[in-house]
Amino acid sequence: MEKIEYFKKEIKVMEEQLLHNNVKFNEMDLYYLKKEMLEFKLSNPDSLDIDTLIELIDSLDTAFDKDQSQKMNHKLNLLTVWSTIFLPLSFYTGMWGMNFDDVPLLTGDDGFWVFVGLTILTIVIMFTYFKKNKWF
Repeated sequence: MEKIEYFKKEIKVMEEQLLHNNVKFNEMDLYYLKKEMLEFKLSNPDSLDIDTLIELIDSLDTAFDKDQSQKMNHKLNLLTVWSTIFLPLSFYTGMWGMNFDDVPLLTGDDGFWVFVGLTILTIVIMFTYFKKNKWF
């Protein structure tokens, strides 16, 4: 019976961590706890509490996977936004970095300032657009 109490305590701690976005366990912790539960069930087949706890640990595993997926999606979203902002800047740099004189504004006195202004304008417009659409 004390083993059942140990399982309940561990599950409760993991649920609390997941609920408060303070996860300090990983997939392997869930795996080993479930393995212990299944071993306990094999040695105590008459225990009805263990079936409920195994279902709880399965639900906890699903919730943990969902939480990890949401965190990964958020990180990929930020990476995509930053990549989208820097793509046109790379184009501008390539265009102004060409080694011939036929590109407009390349040899003029205002060419550098047009480049700086265009770069800042692009960053501000894209940042505002992404912020307005709540992409980050």
